[in-house]
Amino acid sequence: MKSARRIDEILTSPWALWAISVATAVLMWFYVTENDEGIYVTQKFSSPLEYRFLDSQLTLRSRVAEVDVEIRGPEKAMARLDYGLVACFVDAKNLVGGIRYTQNVNVSLPPDITLVSCVPSQVVVEPVRQASRRMPVEVVLPQDVPEGQYLEGVEVLPKEVTVRGSEGDIAKVGALQVMPTVAELQLGKELLLPVKFVQSEPFEDSVVLEPSQARVRGALVRGLPKKMVPINARLSGNPDRDHEIKSVLTDPLEAQVEGRSSVLAKITAVDTETVDISLLSADQTLIVPLRAPKGAELSGVKSVRLTVTLGELKAGKQLTNVPVQVRGSEADQWVVSPASASVIIEGTPSRVEEVTPESVGLSLYVDLSNIFIIPADLALRAEVASADFRVVKIEPSTVTVNAAENPKRW
Repeated sequence: MKSARRIDEILTSPWALWAISVATAVLMWFYVTENDEGIYVTQKFSSPLEYRFLDSQLTLRSRVAEVDVEIRGPEKAMARLDYGLVACFVDAKNLVGGIRYTQNVNVSLPPDITLVSCVPSQVVVEPVRQASRRMPVEVVLPQDVPEGQYLEGVEVLPKEVTVRGSEGDIAKVGALQVMPTVAELQLGKELLLPVKFVQSEPFEDSVVLEPSQARVRGALVRGLPKKMVPINARLSGNPDRDHEIKSVLTDPLEAQVEGRSSVLAKITAVDTETVDISLLSADQTLIVPLRAPKGAELSGVKSVRLTVTLGELKAGKQLTNVPVQVRGSEADQWVVSPASASVIIEGTPSRVEEVTPESVGLSLYVDLSNIFIIPADLALRAEVASADFRVVKIEPSTVTVNAAENPKRW
């Protein structure tokens, strides 16, 4: 009891209280660390994590977006600190696709500021091969358009955007869409809307769009919806036997139809009235009425200029035993072997059937004007007097020429 009372007297004495105060002050001094530069303080915050020097052909899978950082520095320096100067980054230089890496998190700090902790201090990264793909942007129109109104002049810009990400993720992208609402379209102004993915399954990595927004133009107007569709030329019969259809063109190429949206969705083309081209033997241009599709009306042109262009058909006929003539010398001085040949002559089907060598002025010959050594193998040549026919083949293509009695040298 005496010893306990003695301890109480010591602890409650003025000298003991002074000693406790001094000790407490010293501990607080150590806590805030007062020196010539002032008081040191600490600060905790979250900082974005950068991945530097990554190969432009790679992207990172399962990347950590930010880290928790605790820093320490003089009170005045901390009060003036621009936290944008605190950079947390992973050095991704020399990383190779398809390998998992554990990389240190580096923290860059201004002068006089020190790092207390960074959580996490390491991250696991897996580089994957990056790919890109150009894809069209579709405008998905709202289904709740008021009765008696329709969307006119709908356009999206740009028409295509670039999708970037891993090859596997890009393969999951089925379409890119912008979806204006009726309220937005009723403003009658150009809209800037986000481009959205239509994907078959969730992405494993980050997939970005460049650009990520598209401008949409269009307006709600009163009346029935309109639609431009191609014009389909309807023909019956066939040209004469010497001709075939080379092309069929309409001017204009498209027609506008109007009707209910459900009807327009099923219309893919507008037909002309049927044009009979039986036994046609020359190009023809006609003005032909258009047929309004069932349940819709033609809006604008009601007829078109239709041009049918023909191409000439060709057929061949073989002429046999066509005699070979000699030119450039006296014929009785030479022996030609063989003395005749077969010729295939080409012309229109209706005329080539009745062709004879005499009817078309066909000549088959060898030219001896420049012959110096005999016997000689010479190419057969052909002439046709009629411009409507031509020789396409000679069989045989060469003949042997010799002197009528003995070989002779000039």
